[in-house]
Amino acid sequence: MPCTWVVGIAENIREQRLISDSGYFYYVPITQVLTEAGGLFVRAHRDAEEIKEPVRRALQREMPGAAYVTVTPFTQIVSSETRSWELGATMFVAFGFLALVLAAVGLYSVIAYNVTQRTHEMGVRIALGARPGDVVRLVMGEAARVGAIGITVGVALALWATRWVTPLLYSVSPTDPGIYVTVAAVLLSVAVLASWVPARRATRVDPNVALRAE
Repeated sequence: MPCTWVVGIAENIREQRLISDSGYFYYVPITQVLTEAGGLFVRAHRDAEEIKEPVRRALQREMPGAAYVTVTPFTQIVSSETRSWELGATMFVAFGFLALVLAAVGLYSVIAYNVTQRTHEMGVRIALGARPGDVVRLVMGEAARVGAIGITVGVALALWATRWVTPLLYSVSPTDPGIYVTVAAVLLSVAVLASWVPARRATRVDPNVALRAE
């Protein structure tokens, strides 16, 4: 190949597969490419199927020498590559949501049962002059601390496991802060709600009845 001038460097691309291609690529002027086949990418802000025929007619007018211009939506071109990733992403989302629901239900059940078992204690506190609101806040604070400790441990384990999860993800960071914050907020809300409901119910009971509760 004759010597050429380097006029610029482009960012990395994926030329054949969605996974990063190995090797180097270079661009040359189209007038120096000896090929009868070519392609043109058109960015659209509408559905590709709606503009496919108008684009084909416009290109046919601009290239009268071409026998026929074929317009194919980009999603169809890469569908064979993205199908497996889409299936994997759907399964990850489904299993992740199921795990979050199971964790929330388990957390709610454990904390609610623990607070219910403290009905006698809350009755004693109210009988000794504690205000119901203070008792509820005390119980909610303790539940929030327990939830925060569990969330901290869970986040640490999740970050530790990212080395095995990273190869299964495509263009998604395993340490996306939005995901961690959302899950932590959901679990913490569940912990607070699980303590608030039975605690609120217990403080409305007559102290004499609460004192006799097992």
